[in-house]
Amino acid sequence: MKIKANTLRTPDEAFENLSDYPFKPHYMQVDGMRLHYLDEGRAADNAQQKVIFLFHGQPSWSYLYRHMIPTLVAAGYRVIAPDLMGFGKSDKPISADSHTYSNHVKWMHSFVQQLGINHGAAFFQDWGGMIGLRVLAQQPQWLDRVVVSNTALAEMKGLEKFMVPKVLKVLAAMAGKASIESFANKINYGNWAGYFRHAKQLDLGQILQLLTTRQLSPAEMQAYNAPFPNPEYYAGPRKMPEIVASDLDGVNADWQKLKQWPHPVLTMFSDRDPFLAERDYDKKIQQNFSGAKHQPHITIENASHFLQEDQSDQLANTMLDWLQITQF
Repeated sequence: MKIKANTLRTPDEAFENLSDYPFKPHYMQVDGMRLHYLDEGRAADNAQQKVIFLFHGQPSWSYLYRHMIPTLVAAGYRVIAPDLMGFGKSDKPISADSHTYSNHVKWMHSFVQQLGINHGAAFFQDWGGMIGLRVLAQQPQWLDRVVVSNTALAEMKGLEKFMVPKVLKVLAAMAGKASIESFANKINYGNWAGYFRHAKQLDLGQILQLLTTRQLSPAEMQAYNAPFPNPEYYAGPRKMPEIVASDLDGVNADWQKLKQWPHPVLTMFSDRDPFLAERDYDKKIQQNFSGAKHQPHITIENASHFLQEDQSDQLANTMLDWLQITQF
């Protein structure tokens, strides 16, 4: 298959014999590129089967959900887990200019539209939430249930809208050429952005380890490095930290739509997330969604930012219980 100009595709050999990742790949053409997704548990004879989407963030990929997927499938659900463009087995635009916030929303919106699945459920984490919630705003019939976890969609107006992007740029500049050691010593936005912008060789397995409470095996850490065989593939993970507070007019418009979305919303945030813990991002979600009222929101204990690695069983089973309670 021909690859779109200025786009790379990780060789299939890079993904051979991955630890605990036996899933069959599926592919879809999006904007002339190949987007990869998992599609597990589909019952061909059951048109009424409920679907759960799992959206990952930066710098992970669908491998992050390998322990949750079997539990959700065993409960009778069809489970779909895409790789963001530039991550995992999806194609990787080489130019950093391609990796805008609006482009990532557009690509995932196209993915959802082409699947043609409505009235599903979703688990959103990190950029998976920042992108997935905006897709939902633009296609509100896509989902009837949403679990929001360790993510934020920042509605900014007035002085905040003007200042926050500038402050983030200053923090990244002050961090300079942050090493993985400096990030480990002080986990904050500046060192995060500085590391991804300047490191000649990204060690994504080590990054995931720094942001989990569970000890990852060498094979698991290697699986997070697998999509990026050399620095030419890095444009996506390099750029994402820089666009956290971008496209704010679009974000604000989508927030207004989301506030009208009436269906149940559950938050599950970690107690040890160095970026988001105790900063009330979960409460902001609860306050903005009418469907979040009176839901059994919980804090996941002994879990860092990538809580899917730390507490996968609890996440999957809590989600299943909640879907049953809300009659999904």
